[in-house]
Amino acid sequence: MENRLLPIGTVVQLKESTARVMVAGYLALGPSRPGYVWDYSGFKYPLGYVKDDEVYCFDQDQIETVLALGYQDMEQFEFIARLESAAEKVKSEAALENEEE
Repeated sequence: MENRLLPIGTVVQLKESTARVMVAGYLALGPSRPGYVWDYSGFKYPLGYVKDDEVYCFDQDQIETVLALGYQDMEQFEFIARLESAAEKVKSEAALENEEE
């Protein structure tokens, strides 16, 4: 799997799961791992958002297969480039905040 972040709307199959998930956001915080920043948040496909406790948080390395790629244009490419350059900083700051608590 390539390391570039996938566009919003991409549908993926996660490893060790039968659920299909649509990417809905980036750099998500989830209650299952306080202080950890996940690469993605998403919703079960094709249902979409149903309720707060059905939001999936997952990392790039948990993706088994990309089933459908979301919409891409120049704005999305530029956004992903900026996001990827800031991601490590965001992740390390979240980890430090969690250690301080």
